[in-house]
Amino acid sequence: MAAALVASGVCAQQVLDNSAGTVGDEKANAAMSAVMGKLRDPMSAQFKSFTHPDPMYQQYPQNIVCGMVNAKNGFGGYNGFTPFAYHVLNKTTIILADSVLASVGGELSKLAFKSMSCASALGVSL
Repeated sequence: MAAALVASGVCAQQVLDNSAGTVGDEKANAAMSAVMGKLRDPMSAQFKSFTHPDPMYQQYPQNIVCGMVNAKNGFGGYNGFTPFAYHVLNKTTIILADSVLASVGGELSKLAFKSMSCASALGVSL
């Protein structure tokens, strides 16, 4: 997996498990790039728990990548793993960080995340 990350230009520090293979390296790399583009310190990103939504809840689950990301905050400490969703076709990226949930658009972010069916896929309650 590390070779795939380097070859694609993604500079994630770590993928902590072997779950990226479950969604395919190309989709995992695209999701990581999109998520890293929204982080304060993208080079500190740690990823795990890549998966697709359950087909029972999502018509085209192969177009959505769900997972968990941990990255350093503005004080240099890690926040803890946070769920993310990435839509492969329209490039939508949602990271359910506390700062997002506390913002004015927090409820909309939760609704969008739920509509991608990643909450149930990751076992996250919202």
